[in-house]
Amino acid sequence: MERVKYILIFIVALLLSVVSLKGVEHYLAKQVIIRDASILKDKFERLIKVSTESLNKLPNISLDSFECTDDVQKQLKETEFNASFIRWVGVTKGLNIFCESNEVKREMTGVRRHKISENYHLGVLESVEDKNLELVLIRSMGDIFYAASLIPLEPRFFVSIKCNHCFEYKITFDSSPYLSFGFESFDGDYYISETTQLTSSYFIANFELSGNKDFYNQYTYISWFMTFVIGCIIAMWITYLASFMFQYKQSIHNQLIQGIKHREFIPFYQPVVDSRTNKVVGCEVLMRWRLKDGDFMSPNQFIPYAEAKGLIVEMTEVLLEHVFNDIQQLGVKRDGLFFSINIVPEHLYSDELYQLLNSVVTTGRIKPHYISLEITERYPISDLVAARKSLDKFYALGIELKLDDAGTGYGGFSYVQNLGITTLKIDKMFIDTIGHQDNFNEKTIEAIISFAQKSGLNIIAEGVEKSEQVAYLSQYGVHLIQGYFYSKPLPAKQFFSHLRKHNFSNAF
Repeated sequence: MERVKYILIFIVALLLSVVSLKGVEHYLAKQVIIRDASILKDKFERLIKVSTESLNKLPNISLDSFECTDDVQKQLKETEFNASFIRWVGVTKGLNIFCESNEVKREMTGVRRHKISENYHLGVLESVEDKNLELVLIRSMGDIFYAASLIPLEPRFFVSIKCNHCFEYKITFDSSPYLSFGFESFDGDYYISETTQLTSSYFIANFELSGNKDFYNQYTYISWFMTFVIGCIIAMWITYLASFMFQYKQSIHNQLIQGIKHREFIPFYQPVVDSRTNKVVGCEVLMRWRLKDGDFMSPNQFIPYAEAKGLIVEMTEVLLEHVFNDIQQLGVKRDGLFFSINIVPEHLYSDELYQLLNSVVTTGRIKPHYISLEITERYPISDLVAARKSLDKFYALGIELKLDDAGTGYGGFSYVQNLGITTLKIDKMFIDTIGHQDNFNEKTIEAIISFAQKSGLNIIAEGVEKSEQVAYLSQYGVHLIQGYFYSKPLPAKQFFSHLRKHNFSNAF
């Protein structure tokens, strides 16, 4: 079955890789074709602009007084010679030529034209054979015109086209009167077409570059064979990663099971200190995984997986057994001292945690005031009524509930209102802003503190690292401090050793 699973992963990854590679290649090809269509539009726009500037240099004339003198012919020839895109210029009325820069034999039957500015038209001369397209720019002066024959806008002059009879470039003036003309033509069916548009107060022109499969292929760079080879490489890489992840998950799962069996999940204790007296009033119990070789694994590497796979309840039971033993063997007897245990909603859905705590309390092994629960606001509780019923059993034992990470997640107010919370912990993300004028979220912290005080809740500030943070919190009546300002999380012997000294300095 394992082999079949990996074969299926490889096949799916290969198909997705090939489709993705071809999709990316098609997208890039379209972008290049769009670019080329835009280049041709810009070249056409420049052709008209430069040619218009050349015709504007010729003098105004009228039909009544016009004579084709040597000076006029000289002006026409100079205009043709100096212009970049003009190959013939003449004075005309309709198809009648009164004067011209050079003699060109024409058999024209008509002209289709479109107004492009106040005094200019763009026209296409219709020949008898209708093969050689002649584009003309016409400057109107009443009944008489300057007409300039423009060089053909051959797309091959401006963009790289390697195939023959594979594309068409078409310019269409959609505004009235309709005018359309094109350059080249291709064999076969349309495969791809891109259009850019040029607009003015006189016209709307569309510039369409289209072609067959041969035209499209010149914009692609990866053959199907190479696509398949690259796809195989990607698919093998994905299959390897998938196998690694499966093996890792199986490995971490088995390791967690063995860790539970061998009681490898141990507590570290981070003190909660009253800043007025430097006296330890309690601590938060943090889970650490001590491996067989003595090394520790970071909680971020195993706790999310354990929660997702439903192992966190059993791990918490192992942790609590260590906490109970530490309190009995190393602890000190002091009223009001608490050990806060982190729980998630699953602890409330399961009855195992309650049965364990009920057993140690009713047998007198641990006084109930030593144990409190912390539930984070980051995880949603779907049924607050059911959660409260579960929590009431803990409350009946004398165990209280704290709200961790206040202000960072789901409905803190509803949790306080419905779950019987006695203590609110201000999250480190808010504490970190204290003392930074640019991003200090003063109003948010004040609102959290005000809410807690008006609700009759105790307040603990966690993640406190600096003296100015302690001073600020004291100013607002928050004196219970947890964080590196007083101490990092400590192993059991070190924590209880300092606990017996009755106070903590900020040297840790």
